[in-house]
Amino acid sequence: MIMLTQAEEKLIIAQDNDTNAFAELYKNYFPRIYNYVQYRVADFHTAEDLTSQIFEKMVAKFKYYQPEKAAFSVWLFSIARNTITDYYRSQMRSNCTSLEMTLEIATSDLDPSDIAAFNEKKQYLLKALASLSHREREIIALKFWSGCANRDIAKIIDVSESNTGVILFRAMKRLRLILESQGMKTCD
Repeated sequence: MIMLTQAEEKLIIAQDNDTNAFAELYKNYFPRIYNYVQYRVADFHTAEDLTSQIFEKMVAKFKYYQPEKAAFSVWLFSIARNTITDYYRSQMRSNCTSLEMTLEIATSDLDPSDIAAFNEKKQYLLKALASLSHREREIIALKFWSGCANRDIAKIIDVSESNTGVILFRAMKRLRLILESQGMKTCD
């Protein structure tokens, strides 16, 4: 049985444009969707634009959501995944793909040496992540940047829940080995 939040139940029952329920869904899912998108596109401006598109699609396509087939979160993350795929396809067609990372420092309290150390660690991590397969990066993004459960990840990427766990375990082990080979200490 699929568990729904009150906002999800309210929307499904109402089957109309209940702005309060949509607002609650937005408030609940925005951080997870945004983190997932930002990890996948690595540019906060693009992440903001794509996240907006995802929620616009959620509203426009809500009438097609079938709760008996999948949890709302799985449906929404599928929209996010497809939106990101469409974004990269359009970037490949226009030959404008940018892989530059932008780092936003929220506070000015950070010492320049701390910022430099953070940026260096981030570059090591990005390089290590780039050595993983697309599927491994996708699972890591859904798990750690979006907080999805293995069960939901399995439905989103269409593999079994146990296979999701195995892929995640092996990918994290490879990341650890790559980072350690670069001289970085990792936490177990």
